[in-house]
Amino acid sequence: MVRYISSDDDSSSELTLQEPKATAYLVLLSNDRVSHSFPLKDEVQLGRDRKNGIVVSDQKVSRLHATLTRADETYTLRDEGSANGTYLNGVLIKQPTRLKDKDRIGIGDTDFLFTNSIEDPQAIDQPSFFKSNPVPAQHAPPALSLSTNNKTTWIILGCMGITILGLLITLATLLGLFVGRSQVGGWLLFTIASFF
Repeated sequence: MVRYISSDDDSSSELTLQEPKATAYLVLLSNDRVSHSFPLKDEVQLGRDRKNGIVVSDQKVSRLHATLTRADETYTLRDEGSANGTYLNGVLIKQPTRLKDKDRIGIGDTDFLFTNSIEDPQAIDQPSFFKSNPVPAQHAPPALSLSTNNKTTWIILGCMGITILGLLITLATLLGLFVGRSQVGGWLLFTIASFF
């Protein structure tokens, strides 16, 4: 609540005004857990400067990094020409973008969750919140597709192993020219056996 008191300090002239209800929340995430929640009402600026509505103490965050502006039933996110960019669900935004419930906003090394579907932002800590409201596939950052990354990693490791094995065989052949075939054959078998 906001209280307005007239300049003549007469207690009979006190008027109580209702503070507008928050229409959405920006929730600070720390290791995917709720750290703080910030109610959003109209427009809020994010950045390192103390003049911003939400001050982020992160050296990768610009003084004025991004702005959230109310637009109809949601908000738009706009990067303010920051040095390291503003990310929405893992994707760098270049123009003002409308936010959807449970969108993730990344500025510097700091992550926020935008939500307009709950009254109590602390409810986000409940596992059922994420299960019942998954991030749509088109919004998921590339790093979240573990099966693709896992398969790619194994392919790269396999190619590296084959390359190393080929280089070892080539090295053994070259050594055979200088040392003699009988010694190199034993060394080659030992090297190949040590990989398996």
